[in-house]
Amino acid sequence: MLRQWCIAPGSPPPAAARLGAWFGWADAIEIAQVLTTTPGKAASEVARIESMHWASTELQRLQAELASSFLHTELAGKSNSISDGATLKDLLVPYLQHFGQQQRVIESRTSTFRALLRARLTRASDELARLAKLDEYIERAMAAPQLRAMAGVSALLEARAQKHYAADPRQWRARLCSDLQRLLRAELDHKLQAVLGLIEALSTHNPP
Repeated sequence: MLRQWCIAPGSPPPAAARLGAWFGWADAIEIAQVLTTTPGKAASEVARIESMHWASTELQRLQAELASSFLHTELAGKSNSISDGATLKDLLVPYLQHFGQQQRVIESRTSTFRALLRARLTRASDELARLAKLDEYIERAMAAPQLRAMAGVSALLEARAQKHYAADPRQWRARLCSDLQRLLRAELDHKLQAVLGLIEALSTHNPP
């Protein structure tokens, strides 16, 4: 999407270097303990299958509910007439407010789902419980860097609005609403990557 909008993606440092900056020494000790713990509890195939069905249903429900909330009917239905006396910055306020609110909803809903999914993995087997614990550490470590990264998306949306307004002062709102929804869907996909990884672990887990 960024390439389609003629925005060159950044060149972040290698993953190992970023992880080294995000995790402290206390995290390293805890992670080492998790990795060196020998699984002792027998796997529960019943719990794994039940968790897979639950996760699939909850994922579909979450995606449908959030996709519905992304569309702000009042903003989408606004007139295409030019507003006299109002600057573009003023006109953008409700769009940016809606975007920020939906970002917070995405963060809250996906984080809650991820935590519930980790609890399901813990009940399935010790190996999956270890994965769940590692995921908990990773989510905690990446929270601040992700928050900083996502904070700049509003500026990107504002730049798109300026471009649409310059091209057509009457039709810019509809085009901005389309961009807004695309950004929210992309952010949701990004936040669900870890969730999908945990679900895949559930579906492919083959205990010895």
